[in-house]
Amino acid sequence: MQPEIIQYSTSHWANLSARYVQAVLSEKSAINDRCAVMLTGGRSAERLMLSWAELPDFAQLNNTDFFFGDERCVPPEHEESNFGLAMRTLFRFGIPTGCIVHRIKAESTDKDLVAKLYAKLLPDRIDLMLLGVGEDGHIASLFPGSSVLNETHKVVPVIGPKPPAERITITSTVIDQSETIIVLASGEGKLASLKGVLCSSASVDQCPARLVQHATWLIDFDRPV
Repeated sequence: MQPEIIQYSTSHWANLSARYVQAVLSEKSAINDRCAVMLTGGRSAERLMLSWAELPDFAQLNNTDFFFGDERCVPPEHEESNFGLAMRTLFRFGIPTGCIVHRIKAESTDKDLVAKLYAKLLPDRIDLMLLGVGEDGHIASLFPGSSVLNETHKVVPVIGPKPPAERITITSTVIDQSETIIVLASGEGKLASLKGVLCSSASVDQCPARLVQHATWLIDFDRPV
């Protein structure tokens, strides 16, 4: 299965990607009593969320639960916190009325308990999952060669290869149960990850982004893939 690739110019990537994400969410909101959206962190997400927050349709959301695909084990106000990033960007004008943001309390001492509690909080299906992708092909905090790539629990603690090393992350179980997945891949450095997904000889262990071969990728490369 090949991903759907949508390519925007670098200068318009954030705005057009935000409009695309909001259009998908608006369609789901029209047919569901309540929607579950999973947010991500990283530079691409930051760019998108800054633009997304400015859309009138986003401010009018009233039936959405926001979750996080992973979190660094830092306080919520820390500059490396994905929750903190979302609050500074997507929710900088406030959380839309009727919406709830469910953060991972990753700063707690008992990481296993945090993971178990967040797994119980997750719905059976994520309606819209946003994922960033690293230049090494990682998604969420699922890194190449990680033992949790084969984990069956929904949420687990993990040690990443770069600081902050301690993290809490969803696993492929949650990814597989998601209805629509959008990968935010802004920047030429992400081209290697996309090529890893498109390469049939690459494995999930080498390129975890292959877990989302069925996703829509929003890219901003100025040359053909």
